[in-house]
Amino acid sequence: MDDSFSFRARIPMRRRIHPWALKAGLVVALMALGIGTFAHWVIASENASLARAAHRRVTEDVAVTQIASEGEAVSTDADAKEAARIALAAARAGFSERRTFRDAGPAQLSALQPGFVFVDGPSTMARIVSVAWSADRWAAAIESSTGTCFWIRTDAPGSVERGTLDDCVGSAALTAPATGW
Repeated sequence: MDDSFSFRARIPMRRRIHPWALKAGLVVALMALGIGTFAHWVIASENASLARAAHRRVTEDVAVTQIASEGEAVSTDADAKEAARIALAAARAGFSERRTFRDAGPAQLSALQPGFVFVDGPSTMARIVSVAWSADRWAAAIESSTGTCFWIRTDAPGSVERGTLDDCVGSAALTAPATGW
């Protein structure tokens, strides 16, 4: 027998994770997290955009209606008043986009209501709507076939005033005293 001593450990040695493998795993996990976060943001933005477009489409469909006509001119006082209400709805739709009535001029309103002619001069019939506007006020004047000029006016908070005028232009309706219809 030999007098040498031998020592054997029965406990297994722990294996260590290689530092490069740990770093690679961390980089892959951070990249996956970043890609997942970006994808979530893109999907949420797209859903919000679609919701805004659907809301805008519904608002325009509800707020801006047109008088049905089969080629006949609008002629009665009631039709002129209805044309004023429709012009007001179109102006409010234009206002809702940027919160200013500067986007509710003749060109913009004509695009929203193709059945009417919007002008900044005088109205001579119910299908020709005279409009005037400032940043926080908007007015329209419409002349009926009876010669009565009906006007309607609104402001940024949404109050609506009505009346009649002798001079059928929107600029006169901006400052006219409200008399009602």
